[in-house]
Amino acid sequence: MLHVLLETLAEPDPLIPALAVTMATMMLGVMRPQRPWRWVLLVGVPVPVVMWAAHFVLPAAQFTRAAIAGSLLISLPGCAGAYGGSVLRRKIVQIFYEDNEEELHPPKRAASSTDPQR
Repeated sequence: MLHVLLETLAEPDPLIPALAVTMATMMLGVMRPQRPWRWVLLVGVPVPVVMWAAHFVLPAAQFTRAAIAGSLLISLPGCAGAYGGSVLRRKIVQIFYEDNEEELHPPKRAASSTDPQR
């Protein structure tokens, strides 16, 4: 939606929507680091869909087919943001909560020859 609003300005900046997608996916990646690809789909995919819909609904928006196809590339900074946020969250947990990590994930017991379960 931000991309459509910026297109109606006299001089739109194409980097603002990419920055907004990157920031949104990075925040979501930090909040929920598991499966960051879903944040790319949630945030990046609606951009070309909204542009395509605005092309037909809003007469002021003059999107070409090339601009709509190029908006698919906005998922690339979204990937960087989502995976970057996921890695950031995991490293923060690893650095600051290292002693609590052992309590959350106890080491696996090695099987011995006297183990009755064998």
